[in-house]
Amino acid sequence: MKFNNKKRKKSLPVTFMIIPDINNKPFNYSMTRRRIAGTLGIVAGFVLVFFILAYSHLIGLNDIRNVQSIKQESQEKASTIKQMNQEINEMKIQQEEVERKQQEIKKLMGVEQQTIDNPNPSRGGQGGEDREIGENEEAKSFILIQDIKTNLAREEKELDDMLAQVKNDQAYFRALPNQWPVNGEISSDYGVRKSPWSRQETFHEGIDIKSSVGTDIVAAADGEVVYSGWMAVYGKAVVIKHGNGLESKYGHTSALLVNKGDKVKKGDVIARVGTTGMSTGPHLHFSIEKKGQLLDPMIYLP
Repeated sequence: MKFNNKKRKKSLPVTFMIIPDINNKPFNYSMTRRRIAGTLGIVAGFVLVFFILAYSHLIGLNDIRNVQSIKQESQEKASTIKQMNQEINEMKIQQEEVERKQQEIKKLMGVEQQTIDNPNPSRGGQGGEDREIGENEEAKSFILIQDIKTNLAREEKELDDMLAQVKNDQAYFRALPNQWPVNGEISSDYGVRKSPWSRQETFHEGIDIKSSVGTDIVAAADGEVVYSGWMAVYGKAVVIKHGNGLESKYGHTSALLVNKGDKVKKGDVIARVGTTGMSTGPHLHFSIEKKGQLLDPMIYLP
């Protein structure tokens, strides 16, 4: 009897009355309890499916973002590798130029070229290959390239000196930036250093020489002033073109004593020490470029 009563209750209709407003007749709609339960079940099923599809869509979007991020990272690494390969090719060209100068020196000195028969020729050493600078392979490659560039530039400079001695070219020596621009202690070397601003490892493009404000700064070599004025980061700065592709820069000065277009001699006073631009104290920033490539000034300074 109790089972029949429950069955009868599920079959009894439930009436819903909707009253739009006072002037309209009410609307009645009847449904059995069983149908109401079935309808709610269907609605719940649709809601569940909707949430499952929405969740799957979000996961798909996240996967797409991850793939795009990995793709972008791969493209950036490929671009870095391409740039490094280009720099290595440039160094190979520079090395060929060094070898050409060696042959020229031998010819001028009357030295005959000797061929050494070695079935297992040595590749020679690579500067900086074993230097511990962290786990970043790109940073290691960058430092390696800079070391090779510095060694090549030093060798090339020595060969140029020898060539000039053989040819008795005094103008060449006058144009070499081998005069210390100011006397003082080097507070920051050329190359990798901890930035005084961020304390992160950065590449310093010259040397910093401590000195007092107002100390005379002299030209490192004969040349022509190609820039004299305010320069971003370096404050009041002077740039001198020396010939043979060489240029020297003098930054953070307090006073500029030459103008663009002036001809200067090695040892001429061109500016005075200061702390303009991005500087933590009085000093001179001194850098050298050869054909647009930054070099360690210590290659030239005695």
